[in-house]
Parts: sequence; C-alpha cells; structure tokens
Amino acid sequence: MDKLYNPFLLKDMDRAVKRIDDAIKGRQKVVIYGDYDADGITSTSILYTAFKRLGVDISYYIPDRMNEGYGINTDALNYIKSLAADLIITVDCGVTSFDEVEYAKSIGMDIIITDHHECKGKIPDTIVVNPKRSDCTYPFKFLSGCGIAFKLIQALWINYGLSGYDDFLDIAAIGTVADSVSLTGENRIIVKNGLNIAKNTEKCGIKALKTVSGIEELNSRNLAFGIVPRINAVGRLSDAKIAVELFTTNNYDKALQIAKYLDQENKKRQEIEEQIYKEACEKIEEDKDFKEEKVIVLASNSWHVGVVGIVASKLVEKFNRPAILLCEEGEIARGSGRSIEGFNLFENLSKCSSLLERFGGHELAAGLSIKTKNINNFRLQLNSLAAGVRSEIFQEKLFIDMQIEPEDVNIDSAEIINEMEPFGFDNLEPVFSMCGVNVLNKWTVGDKSQHLRMTIESNGYKYNCIMFNGSSAYYNKQWDIVDIAFNMNINEWNNNRLLQLVLKDIKPNQKWICSDLENNYYRAIKYCLNNNRADFNFEGINFIKYDDKLLKDFVFLKKGYILVSSFSSMEKIRNLWDTIDINIGCNDGLNSQLILCPIVDDIDFGNNNVIIYDFLPGIYEYKILREKVKNSIYNFYTDSLTEVINKYLNDIVLNKDILIKFIENLKQSEEMGTVSSMSKKYGVNLYKMYKMIMYLKSLNAVQVFLKNDILKIRWNNKYDESKIKLNFQNDLINKINDLQLKFRSILGEG
Repeated sequence: MDKLYNPFLLKDMDRAVKRIDDAIKGRQKVVIYGDYDADGITSTSILYTAFKRLGVDISYYIPDRMNEGYGINTDALNYIKSLAADLIITVDCGVTSFDEVEYAKSIGMDIIITDHHECKGKIPDTIVVNPKRSDCTYPFKFLSGCGIAFKLIQALWINYGLSGYDDFLDIAAIGTVADSVSLTGENRIIVKNGLNIAKNTEKCGIKALKTVSGIEELNSRNLAFGIVPRINAVGRLSDAKIAVELFTTNNYDKALQIAKYLDQENKKRQEIEEQIYKEACEKIEEDKDFKEEKVIVLASNSWHVGVVGIVASKLVEKFNRPAILLCEEGEIARGSGRSIEGFNLFENLSKCSSLLERFGGHELAAGLSIKTKNINNFRLQLNSLAAGVRSEIFQEKLFIDMQIEPEDVNIDSAEIINEMEPFGFDNLEPVFSMCGVNVLNKWTVGDKSQHLRMTIESNGYKYNCIMFNGSSAYYNKQWDIVDIAFNMNINEWNNNRLLQLVLKDIKPNQKWICSDLENNYYRAIKYCLNNNRADFNFEGINFIKYDDKLLKDFVFLKKGYILVSSFSSMEKIRNLWDTIDINIGCNDGLNSQLILCPIVDDIDFGNNNVIIYDFLPGIYEYKILREKVKNSIYNFYTDSLTEVINKYLNDIVLNKDILIKFIENLKQSEEMGTVSSMSKKYGVNLYKMYKMIMYLKSLNAVQVFLKNDILKIRWNNKYDESKIKLNFQNDLINKINDLQLKFRSILGEG
C-alpha cells in the first residue's frame, strides 16, 4: 500500500478535492454520474459509500443502456438538476462529452469528470481527472474507472487526515479486474490488496456474490469469470442501479436477494448471447464479402445492444479479426467493437469519425453510434484502413513462457505460480508447454458438452486436463501424440486439492504429423485417383502465379479451402502445418482449411473460396470443382509445375521391375505381413504396394487373407501369367498427361 502514488500527482485532483470540499462545507447536493458496466457500478458504489461517510448529501445516477446509452446525456442532466444538484461527479465516463458539460454548466451545475478512456485531442472545459489527458504527468496511465474513483477517495482521506481508505480496495479490485486494464503498477497493488481484504470482508454484497457464484475464496480467475459477468449482466439487460444497491447495502438478506437476481440475469444474458453469436456466424458464412474483409462489421435490428460487446469478443476469438456489432434502432444504430493487437480500434474509429455520431473507448475495445444509412460506408472505410495491415497480424498467437519437463508439472509448482497472483492483462498467468505427450482418453463435460476433458501421459507421468469450450474444435481430432500449452491450476473440491492442467491450445506433434501425414497420404491417395474423363474449358478457374500474400490471407483470415494433391507440394508449406487444420480426402464437416489428396466429389465447400495449391489429378476433377464451388477458385502455378506433376506421377505409377519381382517372389513362397512392412521390403510407398496387391487380386492371380491387419498373400498356381499387363496404369497416366497438355495451352507453355 505504501507504494501507491500520491493521488495529487493526477492533474486537476487538487481542484477536484477543493470543489468537493466546497460542496461539503456549503451543504450542497452532489450526484455521482456512473456507467452501467462493472467498472462504472463499482466506481459509483465506492464513491457513494465514501461520500456517505463524509456526511455529503449524495445521490447517484446510472444511465439506462437501452434508452440512453453510454455517457452523459442532456435528459439525464435535466433530471439531475430537478434533484437540486449543485455538483456532478462522473465516474468511468465524460471525457468526450463536450456539449453535455457545457449544458450542465449552463443550467447551473458544476461537473467534475473522472474517467480513464482515451481523450480526443482536447478535453471538456471543466475539472478533468484522467491520467490519459496529454498534460497529465501521473506515473501510471492505466488505472480503471474504479481505480481513479479510488484515487479520488485516497485524496479526500489525505485532505481530511483520515485513515482507512484501504477499506474500499475490495470493491475497487472488482472494478479493476472487470475492465481488463493492465494488472501492473498501481492496478496490481489495488487488486492484490483488494483480494486479500475480500477474503475476510464483511461487506454484504461481496459475500452474497461469492455465495451465488459458488466461490469460497476469491482470486483473479474466479473474480473475472464468476463475479464480474453477474455484475455486468444486470447493466446489459436491465437496471444497473440495483447492482450499486448490492454493494452499498448493510443488509445481507437484501444483498443475497439482489445477488440471486443478478445470477438469473446472467443466465438470461448467456441465452441471448448464444442466439446473437449463432446469427452473427451465419451472416459471416452466408456473405462471401466477409471472407475478403479484415474487419467484421455486422448489423441487425433484432440484437440486444447490451450483449453485442460480448459477442464481438467471441467473434474476435473465432476469426481473430476485429469485430463490430451494431443494433439498428430506426435511423440510428448502436453497438460495440473489439479488436486484436496490431489494429488500434480507437485510432481507426477516429479516422472514420465523419461517419459516426459518437464513439469512445480504447485500443482493443470501443462503443459507438452511427446513422443506419452510414453503416455500409463505415464498413468499407474501416476495411480500407485495414487493407494495409499485414495478414500475419490476423494469425492467432499464444505466447509460451517456457517448455517444462513432465516431472516439474506438479502441485508444488502450481502453488508457486499462485504466489504470482493477481493475473490479468499485462500480468498473464504463465503458459507452459509440453511436446510429444500421449492422449490416453478424452470426453466432453458441461451442460451442453462444450468443454473437453483429457487424460494425457508423458514420461510415465499422467495428468488430468480441461479445455473450456474446446470440445467442438478438438474432440473429433484423431491425434494420438500432441503438443500442449497450458496453465497449472489447483482444483479444490470437497476439501481435495488436485493438479489440473487448463489447456490453452493443442497441436498435433510435428514428428507425429510428418510420419502420420505421409503415411495417411499414401493410404488415401487411392480414393482420389480414378480414370474418369471429362471435357472442360477451365472457365472460372483463375490461374495465378504463386501468391504468398493470398495464401496467408486464406490461412490467417480463414477465407476458404486450400487443396493440395502432391506430398512434395505439402512439404513446401511445412511452416503452415501447425497453424492450419489439415484433413485428408475431404472435410468431414470439420473446419479443416487444408485438404491433402482432395476427393472433390465428397467435399462440402459451403460458401467458401478455394485455392488449388498445385493441381487436381485430372480435368474431370476441375469440372466437378467448378460445379460445386459458388465463389472464387484460384490455381497457383510456378515454373516448376511440370516437375511437381511428374514427381506426383512417380509417386503413383508402379515400376514394372518391382511388379515382376513381387510376382516372382510370390511364386516361390507366400508373403505375410502388413502393407507397411511389405512396402519397406520392396522399397515402394504404401499406395504402390496396395496397388500391386489389389491389381493381382482383381485378376485372381493371388489369394489374399487378412487377420488383425496382417496380410497373407498366396500365388494362384493355376493362373495364366500371360494375362498380367505390366502397364495396367496407362489410363491413369494418360488422364494426367491430358491435364498437362491442357495446362500448357492455358499457361502458354511449349
């Protein structure tokens, strides 16, 4: 606590304290003007309680999200004036309310702004306490709205020679965590000390919230995911004032009743959020333009303005692109946006300000209102600004703190990590990685089976894992050996303390991918090869020189499918193997972006674009692809395309000498083993070995017996060997040669 900065280092703090002192001495009416999110609610609550202790004639006002929206508005000012207010103190809002401040002054009210949002170059002509104002030299710029309210209380307590301002830290900690500000500097001091105080707090509101959330001891994790959503829910759906009552009442029964109401509102919020998220994803899938754009801008007249911010966050998680969701309300639309590192949302909204009615926020989050007729132009302008941003920015990134040995992953290590609390923005919980771990089993949990549980093993050590909301992405993955990124947590239940790995990401192990992918490629290639022929003029197939930027756009912006026929081509993009979902043959209803050995007839392309990275194995396949794909098809080519196709032919066409050797050996004695062991014996890949066996079987030249993956192949001594055609693959060779001729005519080669 002694490391907290002097609050009077904040610009205008001295003026704010002086004006409040005048109000106290003059017995003036003071009204706190808050905000409806958890930061604004907690800010209002601690200031209200502090002023009550100082004997101030105090009230508070929180705007209705649905009817008034964010920030100060003149109707609210008129209402506050009707209360005979002399002084308004804003919390978590006001720094961009130039006209409203002037109006308040014109009707006889002074106004003190305490805010932490970005300033638009200038500030209103009044007392403004905001560390982000350009002329403020305060050492720490990243306080939450509640953090600044706490600094105001600290300044008042110092001014009056009072002790005990740390009593407000528990609620200030909630507001600080809620606003996702940097958990460094003063914010870390506020949250760490606030959580310690909250362990033994007698405040009815906090105790009631812990009860309905099923939380025994508060930490930054369960605060962020258990307490904060319940506080925010009431501001999103109904009247946030009741949440201020929760934090200011001294009656536990009343607090518990309010907390239960907040819990019900949170469940309602989850249902609304799920529906909006579903509709937003459908809009993105149905509109091909969204596949091309780097910023998602969606609008609807049926969405709830209080929930779209959360949905925008979920879209950012899913697509790793900035997302803005707008609720159309007649001629005006209101909404929220969320962004990613590398695309400053506030700065880019500032560049679109001529199209906006109002906006405010931070680098990664913002709120805005816009005329409905301007939405499309806004979408175009924002995407024009984003066009120059490198595609790599849109690749989801997870930073690993260290690779850890299995023997060091234990409950003692987890205890040490817990000493680093509180975790949050800029003080993230350490992420560890282990490579080459074995997946023993996995299953889904949760009321909608949305979470994934796994048991893994590495070097004889077994671990229980959970991945929240991970079942849809990973449950169906047939990965036996994986690399994992995780946090170490201690799961406390019924007085038991067990280590639990909270998975942040799962990737198939690189070595396992390489061997498994190549083997599966040669196993699967038989399904995509056929002798089907067709006439097709290749209309609608856009042949373009290899374009690295377009490829990265497809990968990082998830613009569509990438089809690869040759394993040698697959080797060239090895650097993408761990950044993209890969499947063999078809997509099987999964989100695989890259399909190796594509069976075009079986792939559901949906509303996606397609890149053919090298070629498809025949004109017939191109014809089918064009019929199935509604959007753009690009076919990359390079000067080495002919070489790649010839290498592919070499992978699939049998050497006659090998076939003869196989037949001669069979005539001497039967072969027994797996296809894999036989392929190694004859020095061919799995496909060629399979093709030899199946060709001879189709002629009744051999008998094939199978038991537990072991083949027994016996020569038929009665078979007329002269019927065997050593060039039995000629039709397939001719089909691919026809394709090469077509390529030469299209691309202008010899």
